Amino acid sequence: MRRILFLVFFLLLLSACAPPVTPVPTIIPTEIPITPTSQATSTPQITAMPVPFFTVYGDEPIVSKGQPGTWDDRFTDPGAVIYHDGMFHMFRNGFRGFPAPSQVGYVTSPDGFTWTKHETDSASFKTSDVLYAKIAVYASSVIHEDNCWVLFFYTWDSNSYPSASVIGRATECIGGPAMAQWFVDTEPILQPGADGAWDDKQVLAPHVLKTDNGYVMYYSGVGASGIQMIGMATSKDEVHWTKYNDSTTTNTLFADSDPVFQPGEKGAWDAAWVHQPRVFQTSTGWIMIYRGVSDTRGANMKLGLATSEDGIHWERYAGNPIFKPSDIKGARQFWFTNAVLKDDVIYLFVEGDISQTTQIYLATHEGEIIP
Repeated sequence: MRRILFLVFFLLLLSACAPPVTPVPTIIPTEIPITPTSQATSTPQITAMPVPFFTVYGDEPIVSKGQPGTWDDRFTDPGAVIYHDGMFHMFRNGFRGFPAPSQVGYVTSPDGFTWTKHETDSASFKTSDVLYAKIAVYASSVIHEDNCWVLFFYTWDSNSYPSASVIGRATECIGGPAMAQWFVDTEPILQPGADGAWDDKQVLAPHVLKTDNGYVMYYSGVGASGIQMIGMATSKDEVHWTKYNDSTTTNTLFADSDPVFQPGEKGAWDAAWVHQPRVFQTSTGWIMIYRGVSDTRGANMKLGLATSEDGIHWERYAGNPIFKPSDIKGARQFWFTNAVLKDDVIYLFVEGDISQTTQIYLATHEGEIIP
């Protein structure tokens, strides 16, 4: 069962956990995109902390798992989501165990609330399509440009924890809603760091944005201790990426690259891990929704909000955490999340776990947010 497997991983992590990482100063590299794109929306502003921050849409999932015997009859998560050309597009992950081979399906919605599956007995993108994936492939971010879909995914390559993961890229330029054929790059676009680095075991859960100066990727990084932190990389072509590096740090953990967001202070709700970044660039700054846990068993995960003026230096929102498992009726846990910012509304898509099976739920927040 997925939850039990995760608890086993977390117990393994506990025995290998290193002392908390001391926050380090960062600098802004010259190539980091800090200028909003022409498509950036106005920044929503938080004037007061609503209770709750997110409003969950009903008690039922907006996208359900599949029928018994199908590729997604046990678990499904929101994978990669985008609003494009008047429509929400979701490239959702479906799988029957964890970790186990996975597939990516395609669903759409005109409003974010009502969704239509464009799938039959098989999804359009499978683990077997990625030659370097050892166990599973999970969609995590998508952009649309030059009449092509560009899907960013991560692999899951080990049954142990910390596992092994890399980040890859696939494109589909045939057009139309059928997502007929994906072309996968022959090599990963982002690899774990060198031995001893803060991300030397896994890089996963990427979120990619296009800016006026190129592309920026936020991702989760995991080292040998199992501690998860959030990193950033930049690219001019979506294929060749450079991890953010503060040249003033000399600690072995941060010799080659540095996280831009680290766990909170001792005793905080996010003191153990921070990961799964979902980042939006606006006309006046950056917004990040992230998942945090307070202990290395991962038994108390919640979502938080952070803001930034440059995309590198982040400040936590005073009203954190902004989402917890019990916000979904009947859920004992949630796992993967994604989000879209459209017209000053955050659409949060959550993989809610009820009775050890997962489906996709929606929560929204309407209001202004300022760094």
